[in-house]
Amino acid sequence: MKKYSLILLMLSFVVVTLASFTINNNEPTIENVNSFSDYCDGWESGHCEGWRDVKGQYAICPITPICPIAKIECGKGYKCGYNRGFKAGMKAARKN
Repeated sequence: MKKYSLILLMLSFVVVTLASFTINNNEPTIENVNSFSDYCDGWESGHCEGWRDVKGQYAICPITPICPIAKIECGKGYKCGYNRGFKAGMKAARKN
């Protein structure tokens, strides 16, 4: 009987431990993914507008470079991506 109670106790410990690991995993949440998606949307829009600011209103935008990782101090997704993309677009247009 002691063996069964010891096995049951160990089994319950393993189940509780595994359950706590699955609850506390650090997978990206939908909110974080949407924020990064908004940042990249802003990056694309800003890059094109920055290009047009230098080349002219009717200039055709080049293919937008891959969206960089947002800076830590940047809390506003789309707006921050737009501003950073605008500056990068202007810089790219001046080089070209």
